[in-house]
This record gives sequence, C-alpha cells and structure tokens, in this order.
Amino acid sequence: MVSNPFTLTDRTVLVVGASSGIGAATAALASELGAEVILASRSAAKLEAVRDALPRPDWARIVPMDYLDPASVTSALADVPHIDHVLISAVADENAKRGPFTELTEETMRASFDKFWGQVHVLRAVAARMERGGSATLFASVAGLKPSGPDSGLSVMNGVRAAVMQLGRSLAIELAPLRMNVLAPGVVLTNVWTETQREELGSWMEAELPVRTAGRPEHIAQAAVALMTNPYISGVVLPVDGGLHLT
Repeated sequence: MVSNPFTLTDRTVLVVGASSGIGAATAALASELGAEVILASRSAAKLEAVRDALPRPDWARIVPMDYLDPASVTSALADVPHIDHVLISAVADENAKRGPFTELTEETMRASFDKFWGQVHVLRAVAARMERGGSATLFASVAGLKPSGPDSGLSVMNGVRAAVMQLGRSLAIELAPLRMNVLAPGVVLTNVWTETQREELGSWMEAELPVRTAGRPEHIAQAAVALMTNPYISGVVLPVDGGLHLT
C-alpha cells in the first residue's frame, strides 16, 4: 500500500495571513492532512472563525500579530517552540497603490515594500527554530515574472514581487537545508474582489486562460501543501495561475 506523500501528520504549520482567502484555505487543507496549525493574522476574531471551521479545530491555535511590526511577530511566536512549515500569505497591499511611475510619491512606493518587509520579519523570527526538513513558502505574484502593460501602473508593485522571489531563491542557499520556495499566484477569486468583480473575473478566466478554469483559494492551497511536503523542492518560484504567465 502506497503511503500518502502529502501527509502533514505530526507536523506544525504556521500560516501567516490565515484569516481569509488563500491563507484560510491552506490552513484548512493542512489541518485535514493531519497538521497542528498555527493561525496568524491581525484579527483575532477572524482567526477564531477560521479555527472553528477547521477539520481539526482542537489541533489549532491562534496567534494574533501584525507582521509589519517585528516586535509584534517576535512576541506572538515567543512561546512557539517548533515550526516545521510556514506559509506567509498575508498581502499587506492596503497602502500600496498603482499609478504611473513618474507620478507615484516616494511614500506610496515605499508602502509597496510592506509585502517584502512583512515576510522578512516572519522569516527572521522563525528560521532559527525550524529544523532540517522544514520549509518556508513566501508569497509573491505571477506579475513579478513579466512586465505588466504600459498603462497598468504596476511597475513598482511588480518590482516588489520580484524582490520577494529573489529573496526566496537566495535564502534557499543561505538557510539550507531549510527549504525555501515562493508561490506566484495569478488571479484568484477571493474576497478582495467584490461579488460583481468575482463574477466578471471568473468568466474572463474560464474564457481566456489556457486552462479555462477560474482560480480559487483551494488551488493555491494545494500548491502550498505540495511545496511543504516534497523534500526535494527548494529555490522554486512556482506560478499557480492557470497559465497566465504564458499569455
């Protein structure tokens, strides 16, 4: 009988950004596969709702934190002795704004780097307590792999996404044998979009993407778990975008 290669039994998985969307979906899948799940985000109330909906809520705990504040991250994880895998899916895009490069203020451009620094804060807090066989999965976007259109206003934000990708690849060498990978999702139907936008985007993806399928949080969660459980993958930037990066 072949064993399940995707099992997370007896593993501890930290999901930063677990209060909704991709983070919540990954936490649910990890719980289903046997992991003890640590749910992190700024909103304790949202984390409690996610925990209560997990397949194994008794094997989950919440640690409210602001990953943009290194002291908050350190404090939240102070009594967590061991972590096998971490996914950092929080987006930190609240203050990042798209716009023509020559018109964006320096303050706005610096805010776009919250996505980068938040992931740095978490990695610095957890790397020392992760052992051989552990993994960290960072979060970027497929937009970091190729330029957007000339009128997209995304040049700075895409530069940040590319920085996250190179950080992950470089740390795969520096922090080895800890495995480091980067997820690069495409368009995903989460609650960051309005219901109308989700309907429009879903129709567009089903008509235009090579896979003719609308991206959902569960698709990204499956890729995240694959990166956690495969001991032979490190230094990878994985597009999970229905083939968008090919178009």
